[in-house]
Amino acid sequence: MEWTMLCYDGTEYTLPTPVAWRLNYGLGTPCDSVWVKTLWSAGQCPRREGRLADGTRLRVTEKGETLFFGVIDECETQWSPAGCVAEITGRGLQALLLDNQAEAADYGQATLAEILRRYVTPYGIGLEKAVSLPAVQGFSVASGSSCWKVLYTFARYYAGVTPRFTRAGKLALHPWEDKTPAALDEAAPVTRVVRRDQRYGVLSQVTVKDVTGWTRQTEFNEDFRRRGGQCSRGILLPKDTGFQARRYQAKFQLDRSAAERLVIEVTVALPFAAWPGDLVRLTRTGWSGNGTYRVRESRVCLGELGHETTLVLGDPQGVL
Repeated sequence: MEWTMLCYDGTEYTLPTPVAWRLNYGLGTPCDSVWVKTLWSAGQCPRREGRLADGTRLRVTEKGETLFFGVIDECETQWSPAGCVAEITGRGLQALLLDNQAEAADYGQATLAEILRRYVTPYGIGLEKAVSLPAVQGFSVASGSSCWKVLYTFARYYAGVTPRFTRAGKLALHPWEDKTPAALDEAAPVTRVVRRDQRYGVLSQVTVKDVTGWTRQTEFNEDFRRRGGQCSRGILLPKDTGFQARRYQAKFQLDRSAAERLVIEVTVALPFAAWPGDLVRLTRTGWSGNGTYRVRESRVCLGELGHETTLVLGDPQGVL
């Protein structure tokens, strides 16, 4: 693997071979993240006696494939009697949309081209491939919204597509494409499997209403209510939001929270066992939770015990 730091003036610097690293991948929120630790000395970098402060981007590649590209959030050098090390933390390019606030606006008709032009393109982010999403009538951007929230609301609530970023830092606005599930059977070096049934965060009902308070729509998770669940949420929408949009937002929030009720974590003693969105088939002797799941998170690391991947699995039909 090659770790390259890109500086604000266009210069690039290849980091020494790391002694430890961690890459976290998800389905969109929170965004992908990185941490890397490498041996360091003041004379290693030709820029400013080894200072890391000029780095703005980090790119991780292996055999020509980009495994991560994102922003550098923090650089740190540490000295001890054992020597000097440097640590870098960062996030995927989605961080640029999360960190920047959008101006409040009302659109008679909002198009994908306009959303991208105002809230995505200014941060140097491009599409993985061309897509066509329907225009939205009466679309509003609330004060205090991040650029990511604007994009997410437009794509997910009105077009039914979850925005996400590729490992190369491109914005993807097309549906997931299912492939043959990866096998996590007896031949796979699985070291740990955990089943977690979560009640916290699962919603029993969601009420969506407009700013006037006169128009509202409530949806229920009847199965969770029968099991004693009591957790409600309210969502405020612009007054011109139609019935179908209100109903979709309420149902989407319920379905997304329900998908997080059952979580399976599988740790595999190898790197990059699977990616978020992939399907995996878990088959382990003596395990009652065998079946097909969708990867919701993939946490890959190099530590004292070598390479390891922890996959967070969920309902294959659950809302992404």
